[in-house]
Amino acid sequence: MWELIARLACRGTVRLLDGGNRFDVYRCNLAVGHALGGQTGDLPAVLERIHLARAFTCYQLVALLKQTPTEPVPTLVLDLLSTFYDENVSTAESLRLLRDCLAQLQRLNHLAPVAISARPGLPDNRPELLEALMGAAGQVWTLEPNVPKPPPRLF
Repeated sequence: MWELIARLACRGTVRLLDGGNRFDVYRCNLAVGHALGGQTGDLPAVLERIHLARAFTCYQLVALLKQTPTEPVPTLVLDLLSTFYDENVSTAESLRLLRDCLAQLQRLNHLAPVAISARPGLPDNRPELLEALMGAAGQVWTLEPNVPKPPPRLF
């Protein structure tokens, strides 16, 4: 996602919505600088094209998406499901709120691409949330952990 953010910011405005409060501005600055590769010395101008908003609860994320204007600006939603795993919010309420979010994301997708990152919850922790998100997506990429293979046996 860092490289995607950097490349989009080099081309124009990009909207980042942080659903998991994990966005690291320092890492973003490094990624953008690396993506520029010395092509321009105007790193601050490129970084200003990254518009960041954070939500700390699933309720805030729904409100944030509802307030986000439909514009021809790419939108990246980072760690969308993080706050939906909150044990203080019932599973039924989490699903209802997620459906509201999905409707807003579809609205935003009418004029510009929307990319979402999400992590599954702990085992047996609301798998229906990830299923609902994947069911609504136009395309799904699953990243598997990079587990090294054991060396071949000689004997």
